[in-house]
Amino acid sequence: MRTVLSWVVFAAAIASFSRLWQGVRAALDGARLYGSLEALGWMALFLGSMTTLALLIYAADRSAGRVRRPVALFDRILDRRRSEGDRRA
Repeated sequence: MRTVLSWVVFAAAIASFSRLWQGVRAALDGARLYGSLEALGWMALFLGSMTTLALLIYAADRSAGRVRRPVALFDRILDRRRSEGDRRA
């Protein structure tokens, strides 16, 4: 399931970056491809998907014991998810 999720998140990152780059190129040519709100939406999707992808990769490396330098924010998120899962069971 994580593999499918990582591919979906990666595809979202690529698609949103493509739309952002189209907007930048249009702005450099003096045209306006879309409005500010849509540009912010594409940027939020790109940043969110890249953060999610980094978290998924970090979680896989952490579970395999390959983390050399821990990332405190990611550890806090993963530990919170684990503790919430323990409370539900």
